[in-house]
Amino acid sequence: MPLSRFDLRCLVFAVVLGAVGCGGSDNTSPTTTPSQTLATDILRGTVPPPVDDALQSAFGTFAVAQGGGSVSVTLTSAVETLPGGSLLTTITMGLGIGAVTNGACVLLANAFTTAQAGSSPQLSGTLAAGTYCIQVSDVSSQLGPVAFAVAVSHP
Repeated sequence: MPLSRFDLRCLVFAVVLGAVGCGGSDNTSPTTTPSQTLATDILRGTVPPPVDDALQSAFGTFAVAQGGGSVSVTLTSAVETLPGGSLLTTITMGLGIGAVTNGACVLLANAFTTAQAGSSPQLSGTLAAGTYCIQVSDVSSQLGPVAFAVAVSHP
C-alpha cells in the first residue's frame, strides 16, 4: 500500500525528531598544550679564594619567560688554579638559585646544593616568570680562583 502525503510527512517528521533527540553534536575540540620553548643560558665567572678567611661567591642572572616553567641548572665546569699554576678539575662548589637583592644573590629556600662539574643537572624545579640569579660559591676554602661555567635551561 503506497504512503499518503500525510503518512510521508509523519514519517519524515519522526525521522527528523529522532535525529534531533538522539543525535547531538560534539562541540568540543581537542585541546593541545603548547610546548614551551626552552632557552639555555651559559653563565661564566670566577669565584676568588677566601679573603680574610671569608669564603667567596660569584653569580650571574637569567630571566624566566612569561608563564614560568621548569628550570634546570648544571655546573658544567669548575677549575681551580692552585698556587704554582696546576689545575684542579674535581673541586666541589656550592650551587644555588636566588633573586638579586641589593646587589647580592639571595638564595631561595631549598634551592642550594654542593656539586662537582658534570653533564647532568644538579638543581631543578619550577619558577614563576621573573629574573633570577645562579650563585656559585666556595664551600671548601679553596686555595686559588675557580673559573666556572653553568648551563641554565629555562622557558
